[in-house]
Amino acid sequence: MFDNGSTGGVGAVVDDGRPVVDPLVLPDMLFATAQSENMLAAQKVLGASMLSESRFNAELDVSGDVDKAWRIACNEIAVMLTCSRRTAEVHIEIGDALREFLPLTKAAFAAGELDYARVRKIVDGLTGAAPEAIAALERRVLASAHRLPPGQLERDIERQLFAYDPDAAAERRRKMLEHRDVRTRADRHGLAQLQATLSANEAVEALGLINEAAGSVCNHDPRNASTRRADALVALLHGENGLTCQCGSETCEAVSPSGRSTAPSRRKPLLHIVCDLPTLLGLTSDPASIDGYGPIDPDFARELAADSTWQALFVDLRSQAAGNRPRRQHAPTVLPLVTRRDRLSREPKGCGDRIRAMQRLVARAPDIVRRSDGHGAQPDPPPGALTYAPGAALAALVRAVDGHCRFPGCSVPASRCQLDHITEFDPSDPRRGGWTIASNLQCLCLHHHQVKTYRLWTPVMLEDRAIHWTDSTSGLTAVTVPERH
Repeated sequence: MFDNGSTGGVGAVVDDGRPVVDPLVLPDMLFATAQSENMLAAQKVLGASMLSESRFNAELDVSGDVDKAWRIACNEIAVMLTCSRRTAEVHIEIGDALREFLPLTKAAFAAGELDYARVRKIVDGLTGAAPEAIAALERRVLASAHRLPPGQLERDIERQLFAYDPDAAAERRRKMLEHRDVRTRADRHGLAQLQATLSANEAVEALGLINEAAGSVCNHDPRNASTRRADALVALLHGENGLTCQCGSETCEAVSPSGRSTAPSRRKPLLHIVCDLPTLLGLTSDPASIDGYGPIDPDFARELAADSTWQALFVDLRSQAAGNRPRRQHAPTVLPLVTRRDRLSREPKGCGDRIRAMQRLVARAPDIVRRSDGHGAQPDPPPGALTYAPGAALAALVRAVDGHCRFPGCSVPASRCQLDHITEFDPSDPRRGGWTIASNLQCLCLHHHQVKTYRLWTPVMLEDRAIHWTDSTSGLTAVTVPERH
């Protein structure tokens, strides 16, 4: 980057022969470096694709052996890049996809606008979809890729595919059930990883059972939570229902596994299915989601509702944002399943489109970014609003709608987040401070909750639960939106 004491116009000076960069230009330099890195990554995967195509076709012309031609292509690239064969294959596959059916993504990657991680999520998410679906969704997916971290982007792509063609999404899910598996992987220091690929509901239920078994000991058990979960998994695999407490107390009230039934009937922990009421009734086909997992296709939501211990959270999500009229708080509601095949369809809208629309709105009307009183434009506090801790129904609703930590770029699941009052709750005068209502609550992971508490970044709730963040140091701004809308 530096040549003869110069940074090529980024404001460096020379101090004892070493370049020193003016802090004022560091943000621009960081951005330019990341852009250059992205451009080089694009050249790598596109080059791998073109070289493999050349080697593959040359061998195919000579021997006609497809398997041999592929091995020649991918192994040469693996050795050249000093990477594994599988990594070389992934580079080739990404390059092939960009060249064959993702022209907009290819152009953005080549221009340095997207990094490798996001491009891989786009390729993985759209590979296998119908050509017309890819053509219809690529521009929206690209808008999301410019504004979401890879984890959130992956879920947003899936949600857009569910909305575009729910029947195709349901068929893909049924086919993927054949790929469920359990495998082990060596770790370090005598440990190993046990990895299971399950259906969404099976995974959420399994974790619920593990957490329940891990919580079967008293508060004085010396093991931390993660160790207890690992021990609980092993205990469940051996047919036990819980753990033996290791507190060492003769008066411990925790029941030992031997004191529990050894052959319990299979049961399912409560699932929170988040969906629109018309979707559950079969009138529309908007994507649903499982709290603790993420988006699912609407047919899967109906299947789970018909065959699970479940609780559906229904809410007019627009009513959860701050506004100029009183908002009614909705509690979780359980409804019977109604099946109808003549469902209405709606054009999918990705998180990127919603963020971009909100950014344009802020640019046109910057006055909307103003600190709220945290009352949601309601004249009187609704039940529970003057209590610091939200009730179970409200907490479940906020977690289900937000889906993840609401700080820009953070993908920590809402189930592992704390609920934060955007306008601070005042314990000395709860009516004056921010109320405990949906429009004044957001999910924040522990780290970003502390960032907000230290006032390093300031959030303001906008329409549709969009949140505008401002960095108190640099003035940098960002907008985040909830997973559900």
